[in-house]
Amino acid sequence: MIVHVAEAAAALQAHDDILILTHRRPDGDTAGCAGALCRGLRQIGKRAYILENPEITRRYAPMITDCYPPEDFNPQYIVSTDIAEEKLFPDTAEQYKGKVDLVIDHHGSNEGFGAKNLIRADAGACAEVLYDVLTALGCRLTREIAECIYVGVSTDTGCFKFSNTTAHTHAVAAACLTAGIDGGEINRALFETKSRPRFEMERIVFDTMEFHEGGAIAVAVLWRKDIDRVGADMDDLDSIASLTRQIEGVQIGITMTEKADGTVRVSVRTTKEMDASAICKRVGGGGHVRAAGASFTCGMDEAKAEMLRVAKEQFHAAD
Repeated sequence: MIVHVAEAAAALQAHDDILILTHRRPDGDTAGCAGALCRGLRQIGKRAYILENPEITRRYAPMITDCYPPEDFNPQYIVSTDIAEEKLFPDTAEQYKGKVDLVIDHHGSNEGFGAKNLIRADAGACAEVLYDVLTALGCRLTREIAECIYVGVSTDTGCFKFSNTTAHTHAVAAACLTAGIDGGEINRALFETKSRPRFEMERIVFDTMEFHEGGAIAVAVLWRKDIDRVGADMDDLDSIASLTRQIEGVQIGITMTEKADGTVRVSVRTTKEMDASAICKRVGGGGHVRAAGASFTCGMDEAKAEMLRVAKEQFHAAD
């Protein structure tokens, strides 16, 4: 069932013992949404917790780890935030597949896996939708909640640079600034400060990037041996996929990361001429029009060949 903001807020108001889920490899949007929702629900007297996510990185951990449930917590209402489909559940959430009561999301590819589904594909970040839900609940925008929402909005819009940024995006950010957050410091920490391993990984991306179709397609491969050699973790790799799209003339940027088990994670970023989600859907993935992803259980060489084949077909189909 598709619902609107008021209906989603009413459903939350009517229930208690609420458990909030985040997706695999949590980014700023899913973590920010979960952190803001949990704190907002507690503010109006609800018992709410966030399911432990073992893949949370040090950058986003402070928003959710303080909200992990006690061992004896028995959830009665399950909410997912910024999760496009159930296969993106972390391992800790396997038992909740088919049992989500309320989906709050902004992915156009989301087909609605919850009993109730609030999906706003027009929102630049799920945190924008979450802000509207908290407003409908009558929650006060504390500085702590505002920081969570701002992180979600800023990270999913590339610090307000991506084409998914709207007037509503800026209105939500303005509300967070009015609540007293330090937007400049948050942006500096998220987008300007780099660890040494992150710097080394960026150098590897630029040194090894390949170009196809006259420079319209760029492919970067991050081998596990290089990731391990420089000591990079998931936090250091966050948003690194955007580098391929920074090269003039690139319309489809593909970043392929070898995981520890030899499988491959793919991130696709596109300019307005191409649809990243359409490319990734052809290999079993999905996401947004400008940013999408997929996974391969095969090795890097086979995965790379398949992604290049699909990307080239999509590129020529758009001619």
